[in-house]
Amino acid sequence: MLLSLSLGAILFITGAVLFIFPPKKINGFYGYRTYSSMKNEWSWKTANRFCSQLMMIFGIILLSIAAITGHFATTAVSTIISFVLINILIENKLKKM
Repeated sequence: MLLSLSLGAILFITGAVLFIFPPKKINGFYGYRTYSSMKNEWSWKTANRFCSQLMMIFGIILLSIAAITGHFATTAVSTIISFVLINILIENKLKKM
């Protein structure tokens, strides 16, 4: 149960850190790093701001799933799905803008 809860907590905390301390410049170390997010400064800032918000939202969802089910396997699969959805949502947002 504790391991299941930690997955959601880690995702939420990582999103909060990215929200509070966004990367100042495009870099290859810290932030949401994809080809489309690193095209220009606007894409970089937009992608990282949206990523931090999504990570916090999905972190809360994962915490809820872990608290309800208590199964690590369910939470682990949900974590993988969360990362895929976060990536899809950010990339779609960048394509639209």
